Amino acid sequence: MDSDLSVLLRDNSHENATVRLALKADQLSLSASRTPLQVPIAGASPIIFDLGMSRPSITISGIVDNTGTDPTQTTDNAFYQMERLTIGSQSYYVPYKNYLEDKLLTWSTMGGTALQLEVGDATTADYIVGSTTAVTGGGVYKVAISQFQFTQLPALEDRWQYSLQFVSEWRDGITN
Repeated sequence: MDSDLSVLLRDNSHENATVRLALKADQLSLSASRTPLQVPIAGASPIIFDLGMSRPSITISGIVDNTGTDPTQTTDNAFYQMERLTIGSQSYYVPYKNYLEDKLLTWSTMGGTALQLEVGDATTADYIVGSTTAVTGGGVYKVAISQFQFTQLPALEDRWQYSLQFVSEWRDGITN
């Protein structure tokens, strides 16, 4: 990845997305909850059934400006005045608050839209047997937005703090 911003949200794969956003993220957490079954047995230790079910989720927080920060960006009408970054030959845009809010409210995974969240450098997420390529530690996640919040703080009226929560599939490359 060739960008200082390494949390990328898009409405399809890197190559096929129509909206590609680079988020100013202060914190990102990946978590998964599991639900093994515990069956009590009278007078004996309980039996645990771990069926391997998991529910991954991702939370991102950071800042987003009130308006676009690049007044010279007037050629890409849908991304008017948004800072543009080129990452892997594709244009990513740093959204302003109302644009991000609009996308978070209207994006849906119904109808074939596959939201993807790319975190860090996902070029080599996992070790490949027999390869000498170093693992980069990033990943691509298929996600759906479950909750978001924008908060404005005193003395920072030109920007908002945001928190985004996603439900997720397993990271690309993880198999059972």
